[in-house]
Amino acid sequence: MTFSPASPAKRAMGPNSNTGQKSTLAAPIIDFCTAVIPGDKAKAAKMHLRELLHLIFGTGEKVAMGPLQDRSWNFFPRSATLVDETGSIAGKVGVGEDGKVCFSLTGQGCAHVPNWAYVRARLEEFGAHLTRLDIAVDDLTGETFKVEDFKRAHTEGAFVSNGRPPQARFVDDMGSGKGCTLYIGQKGHKELCVYEKGKQLGDPESDHTRCELRLYAKRLELPLDALTSPGKYFGAAYPILVQFVIGECQRLSVKERMVNASAVALKRFLRNQAGTGLHLIVDALGDDAWEFIREEIARPGRPGRFKSYTGDLPQLVRTQLKESTHHEDHDHLAAR
Repeated sequence: MTFSPASPAKRAMGPNSNTGQKSTLAAPIIDFCTAVIPGDKAKAAKMHLRELLHLIFGTGEKVAMGPLQDRSWNFFPRSATLVDETGSIAGKVGVGEDGKVCFSLTGQGCAHVPNWAYVRARLEEFGAHLTRLDIAVDDLTGETFKVEDFKRAHTEGAFVSNGRPPQARFVDDMGSGKGCTLYIGQKGHKELCVYEKGKQLGDPESDHTRCELRLYAKRLELPLDALTSPGKYFGAAYPILVQFVIGECQRLSVKERMVNASAVALKRFLRNQAGTGLHLIVDALGDDAWEFIREEIARPGRPGRFKSYTGDLPQLVRTQLKESTHHEDHDHLAAR
């Protein structure tokens, strides 16, 4: 069965829906991509797998390929790991006995792809087909949708297809602030994953919510067209999703929101885990405290939560920390 693009939506989701208005919804993005190249085509290219990777996805030096090993992965007897310039896992490469090649990019790897239209063209040249594709839409502030909205919509029958509702699973954080997750559909076929992205990143006050559609070619044929028109295929999965294909914000806005949540989490971690110790150092050393902290405590590198971010990270964190401090001061004054 071929997966077809969507037609206009006929229903909205509850009182939070603001279809047609400016919103904090990010444009649909490719957040996971697995493509398989036939063995004869891969061999005819007569190039190293690393070169083939860069030729197809245009990632250049931003994504490096580790050594090919006799380690089974995804039914391929040999595999290699992809790592990006920050040291984060960007995907995997699998090679079959017949020369078939499978490239699988995680969300981290997809973030380094500069042009999906170019990728589609290269994959068409190689006669490749998609076996998995994840398409994500972010609501940066939770103004348009939240996990509870999708949970309620499922209960009300909004996801019913062919007379039956798809199976659903809800993972409750039990008030811990780490974020709840709702799964609708079947892994390996078509699965919707809605989760509290901001809370997952460490900010319990964040309402940043991600709606992620995971499509598999086990029962569906995934056209390469989905790489260049992800919104159409996002909306085609369930009619209720069409209303969220607005796209006022781009991937950069999503990145900034994610860094913001991580910066808030970092500040909370330092306050809870080291706040009293740092306060004592400041009391003891006064003006020399910062020099002592820089020379004796701080060390090069990035905290794990920031390893996946590229670009001018110090500047972005600086902006987010100043904004969070401003909001805290404002809330404190309002409380008074």
